[in-house]
Amino acid sequence: MIRKILLVLTAFCLIYAGCSSAAKNKKEFLASIDSHETAPAEAVLNGEELYIKYIYQNTDVYFKAALPKNLQNSLDNYARAQLSAAKEIKNPSAGSERVVYAAAGFEGIIKDFFKTLLPKGDGTGVIIIVQGFEGALYRDKNGKADFKLLTEMPEDIQITGRINESQFTQMFLNALKKDSRLAGISQTKFLLPTQNKSTEPYIYLDLEKNLVVTLILPEYFELKKQMSELGFSASFIYSFLIKSHIFGIIKAPFTSVFRLLSLGKNSLYSAMVPPATDIEGQIPPVNENAQGMDLKDFNDFLNKTISKEVYKGSAQLLINGEEFYPHFLVNANKAKHSIFIRLYIFTTDMYALSIADMLKRKSNEGTQVRVMIDELNSLLNNKKTPAYYSKDYVMPQSIASYLKKGSKVKVRKRLNTWATFDHSKVIIIDRDLAYTGGMNFGEEYRYQWHDMMVALRGPVTGRLVKNFYETWSFNGWGGDFSAAYRKLFSKKIREENLEKPGMINIRLLYTRPEEAQIFKAQIEAIKRAQKRIYIQNAYFSDDRIVKGLIEARARGVDVRVILPSENDISIMQKNNIAMANKLWRNGIKVYFYNGMSHVKAALYDDWAIVGSANFDKMSLFINNEMSLGIDDPAFVKELETRLFEKDFKDSKLMDKEIEMNWAWQIVNALTNQL
Repeated sequence: MIRKILLVLTAFCLIYAGCSSAAKNKKEFLASIDSHETAPAEAVLNGEELYIKYIYQNTDVYFKAALPKNLQNSLDNYARAQLSAAKEIKNPSAGSERVVYAAAGFEGIIKDFFKTLLPKGDGTGVIIIVQGFEGALYRDKNGKADFKLLTEMPEDIQITGRINESQFTQMFLNALKKDSRLAGISQTKFLLPTQNKSTEPYIYLDLEKNLVVTLILPEYFELKKQMSELGFSASFIYSFLIKSHIFGIIKAPFTSVFRLLSLGKNSLYSAMVPPATDIEGQIPPVNENAQGMDLKDFNDFLNKTISKEVYKGSAQLLINGEEFYPHFLVNANKAKHSIFIRLYIFTTDMYALSIADMLKRKSNEGTQVRVMIDELNSLLNNKKTPAYYSKDYVMPQSIASYLKKGSKVKVRKRLNTWATFDHSKVIIIDRDLAYTGGMNFGEEYRYQWHDMMVALRGPVTGRLVKNFYETWSFNGWGGDFSAAYRKLFSKKIREENLEKPGMINIRLLYTRPEEAQIFKAQIEAIKRAQKRIYIQNAYFSDDRIVKGLIEARARGVDVRVILPSENDISIMQKNNIAMANKLWRNGIKVYFYNGMSHVKAALYDDWAIVGSANFDKMSLFINNEMSLGIDDPAFVKELETRLFEKDFKDSKLMDKEIEMNWAWQIVNALTNQL
C-alpha cells in the first residue's frame, strides 16, 4: 500500500514538474518574442488570418491573429488584434500571401518619415497621437530634434500643430507607397517590430488596403498589486463605515442631515412616481416647421426660479480622450502657479499614473497641485484590473498615497456619508483655464470610452476657482464650518478671469442637497421644446424624464436618444433596454452607440446642456454634480454637428422592440433608486 502511494506521489511530482517547466518555457518564449530575441521565421496572410511562424528550441511554433474586417478600408479607428497559439496554418488557401518581416529595412524609412513631420522653427513642436500614446515631435531652442510624451515635454516648446492617429496613419502609409526604397518590392504586406511596447511586439501593415494593426501577445506575467484582497476589504470597511459615517457626520453635521433628508424624500418619490404612460392613439409626425422655444423667456424663467449663476466665458468642445488629454497635458505641463483637480475617479492604471507622475513633478518644481477625489469610488476602481499593463507595472495601494509620495501634491477625499458621492469633474490650470464634463483620469476614458469635456476661460473660470476652494475647505477637517467661512470671506474674481470680446453666456447648474437645478432646468426645457430634443447619456433611469420626452414626442417634437450598446454597469444596461422600449413604443428614435458612450449632453431646441450629470436619481437629486447651460448659436451648432449628427451615423437605430424577460421589470424598478 505504501509502495503504491509513493508511486502515485512520484508520478504526481513528475507531472507537476513537467507542467511547471512547460509554463516556464512558455513565459521565456513569449518574453523572447517581446524583446525581439526570437524573430519570426515566416509570416503568412491566409484569408482573414495572419500567421507568424517561429523556430524555438528546434520546434516550429505558430501564432495567429484574426484581422478586424470592419477596419480594412477605414482609418477612423485604432486597430488592435490579439495573437494566440496555433498548431499550424489552418486550411492554407491558394491565395495565401507572404508578409515581409522588416526588422531593419524600415528603420531608415521611418526615420526619414518623422523628419518630414518636424516643424521648421526652433522651440516649436507638433503633437502626434500614435499607437495610443500622445507625444510631441519638436525642435529645442538649439534646433535639435526630439520626441517625448506630453507628460515629459519641455515647458518652453510652442505647439504649432496636431496630428491625430488617423492622420498619422494615412500620412505614414502614403510615405511608404512613395518611398523609392520600396519601389522594387512587389509585396504590399509587412510586419514591423515595435520598440518599448510591452506585449505589443509588431505592427502589421497592408499598403493595398490601408490597414494598420497592432498585434498583441498573450500576457506572460501577472498583474502585481500593492493591495491584497484582505487589505482591500479592510480599507472598504474603514472608508465606508468609519470615515464616512463617523468622521464624516462629525465634521459635516448640517450637510449630512440635508443629504439624509434629500435621499429619503427622493427615494420615496422615485418609488411612488407612476411609470411613463404610452401615448393614446396615433403618434403624430414630426413638426418640420417648428421654430423652437423662446430662449429669452426660458432664460428669464431659469433666472427667477432655478439659478442666476450666468457668467461670460469661452467654451471649446473636446470630444473623446484623443482631444481632451493632449489639450490638458500640454497646458498642465506649462502651468506656472497651480493645478486644481476635482474628480470622481482617479484610477491607478498605467495611463493615470503617467498623469500622476507629471503632477508630482510639477509640484516639486513649485506649482501648487491640489487633487480632490471621491473616497469610495477611487478605492473601488483600484479593484479593477487594467486592460493594458506591462511586466514592470505595479498597481499602487491607492492613488492618494501614490500622489503624495515623494512630492508636494496635496490630496483630499470626499467622504461618502449615506452612500452619496461627489460626481463632479472640474480641472483648473493657473486659475485661468478650466475643464469640465464627463471624464475622469484613467485608461478607459483615454482609449476605450466615448466621452466629452469642455475647456473654459473667462469669468466662468473665476467662479469655478471659488467653488473649488469652498469644496477643498469642506473636504478638510473643518467640513461644514470651513466651507462656510470660505464662502463668506473668499477673494473676488482674479484679473485673469475678466471678460474678453467674443465670450458667451454660460450658466452653471448644480445638483446639491435639496438643489436639483440640473433636473428642473431640463424638465422645463423638455416642456418648452417645440423643434427637437437630442439626448446622449449612459444611465437613463428617471421616469419623470422619460414621461416628459414621451409627451414632447406627442406634440410633434423630434426626440432622439443615444444610449451605449455596451454599459459598464450591467444592471444599467438592462434598465436602458427597458427604457428604450418605452421610448420606441412612443415614436422616439433610440440609437445604440457602438461601444460605451459616457457622454452627458442634450440639446433642447437651441439650448444645450453638457456636464457630469446622468439621467438617474443619484445624479439629478442626490450627488454633487455640475453642468453648463449654453444657448450660444455657434456652440449649439458645433455640439449638433460634431457630437450628435456624427453619433447618429455611428450608432444603430432601434427598429423593433427588444425582448425582455419578467426579471428585467424588477431590475427597472430597482434602478429607479440609483
